[in-house]
Amino acid sequence: MNNVPVVAASISLAAAVVTVVLGAIFESGRRRARRREARRDLASSYRDPLLQAASSLASRLGNVDPGQIDEFAFKLPARFRDYAVYESMYRFGRYLCWVHILASEVHFLDLGTRRRNRRLVERLAAVQVAISDRAGDPAFLLLGGEQWALGSLLIEPGADGRARCMSYVDFRHRIDTDPQFQRWFRPLENDLNKLLGGAKDGVPRLAKTHAELLRLIRLLDPAKVWAPFEEPPAELTARTGATSNHE
Repeated sequence: MNNVPVVAASISLAAAVVTVVLGAIFESGRRRARRREARRDLASSYRDPLLQAASSLASRLGNVDPGQIDEFAFKLPARFRDYAVYESMYRFGRYLCWVHILASEVHFLDLGTRRRNRRLVERLAAVQVAISDRAGDPAFLLLGGEQWALGSLLIEPGADGRARCMSYVDFRHRIDTDPQFQRWFRPLENDLNKLLGGAKDGVPRLAKTHAELLRLIRLLDPAKVWAPFEEPPAELTARTGATSNHE
């Protein structure tokens, strides 16, 4: 009996099976790669604005030095003082806005590993605690619900349907015309005016917030591409007990 046709058929069948299996494996790999790329794109679309907002706020808080405040408050025209108050309020609101968007829209920002994701949650929480800590002077204290409210006020829909933070121009219009905006931002506005007027009570809280923002920035931008900030001033770090170690 000639077994050649049977063997040939078996080989053809095996080859077909192998082709199907390999195709399924390759397709599965492509789908996983597409999902990873989609996650990276999604993470980048929220990580980058959060990083920019944190960097912007940290840059402003890094200048909260008593000597600089005195010089800024008393030697420059009123226009610059007005800008210092409202633009600083916007930087606070912008950071809180992106934290709010991150929690509401993304639920969790994937940084690639469970360890980095856990550290992100810890860093965000540390900034929130620095601002809401009731110990010490209450200047610049914003409770958790107040931080959430300020962030939500600045959210607006983007052209792509995703939530985004409003511009500084829109913020100034709303803060000048909207009583709800005025009410929620008034404590922060009052504290900024007091600081520019010579009060020093809020400096330790601002310095601690600055230090925690730097730790968040280092996590989001370990290569220091976007935010090549220096360490917190040594005298402020010592006064507040804030750590300057960055993971």
